[in-house]
Amino acid sequence: MSSFPAVVFLLDTPNVWRGRALAGTPARVLGLAEHSYRAGAAVTLVLCDRGADYGAAEDWPCDVLLVHPNDFYSDRRLARVLESVAVAADFVSICEAEALLAVGRELSHRIGARLVYDVHDDEAAVASSLGELPATVRHYGAVQRAALEATDYVFVSTRHEAGLVREAGIDAARVAMLSNGADPQQHTWWGSAVDAATLVFVGNLYYEPNARAVEAIRTTLLPPLRVEGLDIRVRVIGRGPADLTIPTDRLEFTGRVDSINEALRGATLALAPLTAGSGAKMKVLDYLAAGLPVLGTSEAVTGLSTDHPGVVVEDDLSAWPSVLAALLRDRVALKDLGTDGRLSVERELSWPNIGSDLLSNVGIWLDHPAPKQPNAQGATDVLSVPRWLAEHSVHNALGSPEFARQGRPIWLRRSDVHTPMPGA
Repeated sequence: MSSFPAVVFLLDTPNVWRGRALAGTPARVLGLAEHSYRAGAAVTLVLCDRGADYGAAEDWPCDVLLVHPNDFYSDRRLARVLESVAVAADFVSICEAEALLAVGRELSHRIGARLVYDVHDDEAAVASSLGELPATVRHYGAVQRAALEATDYVFVSTRHEAGLVREAGIDAARVAMLSNGADPQQHTWWGSAVDAATLVFVGNLYYEPNARAVEAIRTTLLPPLRVEGLDIRVRVIGRGPADLTIPTDRLEFTGRVDSINEALRGATLALAPLTAGSGAKMKVLDYLAAGLPVLGTSEAVTGLSTDHPGVVVEDDLSAWPSVLAALLRDRVALKDLGTDGRLSVERELSWPNIGSDLLSNVGIWLDHPAPKQPNAQGATDVLSVPRWLAEHSVHNALGSPEFARQGRPIWLRRSDVHTPMPGA
């Protein structure tokens, strides 16, 4: 093993582009991987090949191994792949309960690593908030509980997920609170363009809570603003299905952008009209890091401090047009909200600090004997397809492997010797 804690992060997503994340979950995984590496961990990101534009080595912040889906979802084949390219691991981190149950437990056993479940949201809560059938909600809850029973350690991003872990009876010593974050060095402090009358929304529109948010913008927000005579335009940033991303004279869809940081330039205020979902919202952190004032719901500020600096919270979407009209007329409030949000990121939600916390926690865990191997018997009874994978498949947006072959992975970036970053 390396003299530095060695962490392998597993990630399956089509929502990456040249080292950048295009959706919330990959943004979290990339953030944890990059900044734990910068803090001193030996990090390998194992990425499932979905045929995306993966760019060049310099686009990636740490070592990245691209593997075929057939290898990714077989513990035996993936263990052989990692052995063939000499990837050692003290910890394997997996962010999807279904993948953890399908391959995580056996994979960690085969390569002699400890298993970490990164609980980045509560899928049962998502299903409930979307009004899905009670049986579906119970199923997601059962999958999450099985994953918690099968893992050695847990990362959580919000107080809500921490509560789920406590309810599962997991010792607090095996749990690390690692919130979602933003890197102030990678986000320009644009501030509010108070005269632009441009609102922004960022999101992966294949994800149903984001799709519902866009429909709310289209049907609940824009018509009353038009009646009030406000010349407001909304810019929606992110990939989505064709039937949702139909532009109007006041609603623009950018699709995938090269840089969310640049796409937020020139915005007056950011929107997060989320009525469904779970977990900390990366979009809100991007907004705050850009120094943009935010109008959101209680769901949108999940994971932020209770006073949610920089965000005006209103859960009644029918009241949003009047709230927006008042905000847009108050230039001082727009500037002050943007400043409060940016400073909160710098103080409390900085990825470099979160990466250091991850390194500290895995170092402590590594200094103690591994927990007794959990009993995952019966876990296969609740195996299913992750929500994101089903949503992307329905819209033919999952992608197919184009670069890695079964048993033949490709390094997108590789360091021959792990060297800690300066200051680590």
